Amino acid sequence: MIKRILLPCLAALVLIASPISAKPKVTCDVKVLSQHEKLVTLGWEVTVQSDRAWDACDLIISFQDERGQEIHVLRETLQLKAGNSAFSGLDICDASVWKRVKKYEVTLDCVF
Repeated sequence: MIKRILLPCLAALVLIASPISAKPKVTCDVKVLSQHEKLVTLGWEVTVQSDRAWDACDLIISFQDERGQEIHVLRETLQLKAGNSAFSGLDICDASVWKRVKKYEVTLDCVF
C-alpha cells in the first residue's frame, strides 16, 4: 500500500525538480572588421540552440587580458526561438584595449 502511494509521489518530485529544458548552447565568433590608430571595429556572430523559446536572454561577451581580467564587455538582450537562433552585431573598442585582449568568454543568462 505504501509503495503505491510513495512511488508516484517520488516520480512526481523528480519531474518537478528536474529542469524542463536544457540550457541553451551558444557558439560565438568575433572578428576584427577594421583597425585604426585609435579604434577597432569588431563584428560578432552568435548562434544559439535552444529547446524552447525565451523572452529575454542577456548575452555577455567578456574580453579578457592575459591575467583573465575583463578589459572590455559587450552586452545584448536577445529573444530566442525554439531551435536555432542567429544574431550578429558590431562593437567599437579602443585600439589600446584591443591590443591587450587575449581571449573572450561568452555567457548567456536567460530569465526563467
